[in-house]
Amino acid sequence: MKDYLKLCAEKLSISLTEEMLAQFEIFYDLLLETNKSMNLTAITEMHEVVLKHFIDSISVSKFIDLSHCKVVDVGTGAGFPGIPLAILYPETEFVLMDSLNKRLNFINMVTEKCRLNNVTTVHGRAEDLGQNQEYREKFDICVSRAVASLPVLLELCTPFVKVNGKFVSYKSESLQLELEKSKNALSVLHCNLEKEYSYSIPDSDFFRVLAVFQKSKKLEKRYPRQAGKPKRNPL
Repeated sequence: MKDYLKLCAEKLSISLTEEMLAQFEIFYDLLLETNKSMNLTAITEMHEVVLKHFIDSISVSKFIDLSHCKVVDVGTGAGFPGIPLAILYPETEFVLMDSLNKRLNFINMVTEKCRLNNVTTVHGRAEDLGQNQEYREKFDICVSRAVASLPVLLELCTPFVKVNGKFVSYKSESLQLELEKSKNALSVLHCNLEKEYSYSIPDSDFFRVLAVFQKSKKLEKRYPRQAGKPKRNPL
């Protein structure tokens, strides 16, 4: 696994140290073992885990430097992209949020076994945590690989971002269609598309678009709306 991961990372000009590769291997082993009793991922074949979870997660580093930032991963699930990025950036502070506590228990086990001292987990729904002053507008960068429409993700994620901070959404080739549907959300949430990066994951036909949004002003207090509303009635 380590050799294949190192080779694929090098194709993206990402260098992984032996310590990082060892941490990824521990994460991989724990993911497969825990997945036997808990539904963490449908992807379990080694090459696919490396490409679609590990490489996909860290590919953002080819375009955006996360060094010495404060980063939040909203809807982290089994720890993607947060854990791979935390391995890659040991000096960066990561907060991983999810609404399901058992996923966070798994992530806590991973961070302990991998000795990742730069990761904190927070249990709760994004709508509630986005109104919590401990987290609201406290982060330089928000990342999310969560599966939701862009208007929904913008409302769930931008409340955590500082003014002039960035929200990075891992999307697919459907981005242009989603952007059309997001015009109102972008206006209301004071965001604009700063850059989009399109590329293929090495050694696969997996296509990725990273949408990078910049936030220009503080949000009105009413955003995010109460739990469930962003999804039921997108901006």
